[in-house]
Amino acid sequence: MPRPAPARRRSPRTAALLRGAATLLLGALTPAGSAHAQAGPTSVQLILDASGSMFTRLPGGQTRIAAAQDVLSDLIAALPDRPDLNVGLRLYGARTNAGDAGACQDSALTIPMTGVDRAALLGTVRSTRPRGATPIVYALTQAARDFPTTPGRKLIVLVTDGLESCGGNLQDALKAFRERGIEVELRVIGIDLNDRAAQAFAGVGTFVNTRSAPELAAALGQATAQVAPPATQTLPVTVTLTSGGNPVTSGPTVTLTGTGGRATSLSPASGTYAASVPPGAYTATVSTATDTRTFAGLTVSAGSPNRFTFDLTPTGRVTLTVTPAAPTAGGRATVSFSGAPAATGRPWITLARPGDPDAAYLDWEYVTGTDGTVTLTVPDDTAPHEARYHQANPDGSTRVIGRSAPFTPQRTAASVTAPATAAAGSAIRVGWTGPNNPGDYVTIVPASADPGAYTRYFYTREGNPGTLTTPTAPGAYEVRLNNETSGRVLARAPITLTASAYAVTAPPTATAGSRIQVGWTGPNNPGDYVTIVPRGAPVGAYLAYFYTKDGNPGPLTTPPAPGEYEIRYSTEAASPNPTLASTPIRLTAAAYGLSAPRQGKAGTTIQVNWTGPNNPGDYVTIVPRGAPVGAYLDYFYTRDGNPGALTLPAQPGEYELRYSTEAASPNPTLHSLPFTVTK
Repeated sequence: MPRPAPARRRSPRTAALLRGAATLLLGALTPAGSAHAQAGPTSVQLILDASGSMFTRLPGGQTRIAAAQDVLSDLIAALPDRPDLNVGLRLYGARTNAGDAGACQDSALTIPMTGVDRAALLGTVRSTRPRGATPIVYALTQAARDFPTTPGRKLIVLVTDGLESCGGNLQDALKAFRERGIEVELRVIGIDLNDRAAQAFAGVGTFVNTRSAPELAAALGQATAQVAPPATQTLPVTVTLTSGGNPVTSGPTVTLTGTGGRATSLSPASGTYAASVPPGAYTATVSTATDTRTFAGLTVSAGSPNRFTFDLTPTGRVTLTVTPAAPTAGGRATVSFSGAPAATGRPWITLARPGDPDAAYLDWEYVTGTDGTVTLTVPDDTAPHEARYHQANPDGSTRVIGRSAPFTPQRTAASVTAPATAAAGSAIRVGWTGPNNPGDYVTIVPASADPGAYTRYFYTREGNPGTLTTPTAPGAYEVRLNNETSGRVLARAPITLTASAYAVTAPPTATAGSRIQVGWTGPNNPGDYVTIVPRGAPVGAYLAYFYTKDGNPGPLTTPPAPGEYEIRYSTEAASPNPTLASTPIRLTAAAYGLSAPRQGKAGTTIQVNWTGPNNPGDYVTIVPRGAPVGAYLDYFYTRDGNPGALTLPAQPGEYELRYSTEAASPNPTLHSLPFTVTK
């Protein structure tokens, strides 16, 4: 589904901020939560947003996903080896492209909360490739099943760059935990969210918005400070250099650069290069008199050997060609490669700007063989880019050994065509021209809405023209053609929505549980309906209802309980479904009664007389005395006649006859009569 916000080198100051964040991140374990929550082990689930917008760049140039991976890698590398700590990882948006079938159920627990599998956590975080939607509520609902119900502290840290894109309600996600009896702390960390997205998380756990890698590191540190004890010791690192199969023991300089730009020079010692550094993610730079080579993707962590070998043997450069030479911004391009060496790991091809560090990447795909092709999504901007071939080394590091000639994505002319005015809540037809890139969609929003905002929408791939249901509030709006990944508005057209006339007509009083006819006035838009609810019920509440498309007037079965109610004209065009018109109605109690013998032989049939409104769904049944409301054995509907026949149960005992109705759930008991079944 469309992203609700744009789908977003550090200075010495950045490095200092990140070092400070590490202290927060790995602060001492402090008492928190209830005594019950502290009685068992600690379970932490990290939930990472892998929606397509995570490839967008932050203001400093780094992509959102790269910033999240660096900071999460630092956290994971420094996690303590503690028997009572269990850390898992859940991803959403990593398997299915946004808009494809299943995108709103794309969430998986990739690492269960069983101890601290540092290698698996690091490997999964580093290899995550964003591609999909933002089903936050679905992911949290699934997470409720991941946690044990046994005592112990439970924490979720959700890192996201957008709000819910699949129509879920965050309160429903929290309800899933309550239903399992789980008390969970939810910490939501936003990455470059706009105001609308940030406001959506208000009142749901603890929320903080970040706009840079240092802010993200600090927020993550604060979120986990109370469940991860200090692990701030430095760890020994050894680097071996080779060339042509022979060791290189002197000459080059080796530098490790960590998250935030902290750099450590390694000293030659006994034929290797060595230093001690804090745990975390690193890039190694090996400089000689003639060139500089970069080895990315290194992780220094407790319990690992932290030994790396870099081969400086000159290699033939892999040839990369991008087709078309000037691809559409936000579209797709084919990258052909040839002359690749025999792979020792999983090499991959990515896109980046020519001036980006070797470790930078945008969309990417693994490759195999010495030659072949991949198709990648081109960034939605017009800065020069290049394709890069990353060689995978046995120690987990990667090295760029091929670059394409620079190419510059080109904009494609775009427009939308919509009526200048329309009725609020109506369906309109919208035409468009444009690149029809993956994820391009058309929506309607208030004229002042942020770029990337959306209400109802359709993807351009679904046809031209498409249909939009306009918002229910009159005012000035825009129909926009948006790019899902970047959130950029490709084209827009103004539209004024005028107020529609709404009304409902019903009797002022009626019998509870009876069938009434309700007339209505309104635009009869798709999703418009009439319902009856208790007076003052929350917006969007409903009991019995009918869609306006089904006729005028329409039938409503009133609730079985007497009292003050209101009949509402509502619509599914917004969430919660707004009340567009209402009228009060008072429901009076109906007379109910049952007449039958007080006992009968097991398995025989008896006749039961009844008194009641004989509403649709009214029935008489027999159940064990004290059975739950809504229980039933043999039964007959009142519409089938008076008296009606009941077959008694085969088991003797104390029972009761009940007059019930299907007008509510569980079906309420409106009258009952004790009955004894004899042998």
